[in-house]
Amino acid sequence: LKVAAMPKKGSRPRTVVFTQGSKSTIVAVDGKVTEYTVEPLEASKLVDTNGAGDAFVGGFLSQLVQDKPIEDCVTAGHWSAKFIIQVSGTQLPATCEYEG
Repeated sequence: LKVAAMPKKGSRPRTVVFTQGSKSTIVAVDGKVTEYTVEPLEASKLVDTNGAGDAFVGGFLSQLVQDKPIEDCVTAGHWSAKFIIQVSGTQLPATCEYEG
């Protein structure tokens, strides 16, 4: 993960995230690489994968800005992506059911 080791400005550690669909999500923070398993989804529940990556980022960042641990950020990202691929289109409901 050369990207995680590239020079940067600022004092916060660089966080690099690779999503791979149903395969593990890989996160590198400050030189430490961790894999997070993606919870399987029954094929019959898969409706539309458009927006899955954006949904992951939204969930991930919603926790990161609250200074939550990276594991919580990934969990929220996985939850958001899993939610969005079970509906047609990319619209989220007005209220969020996530309890992280």
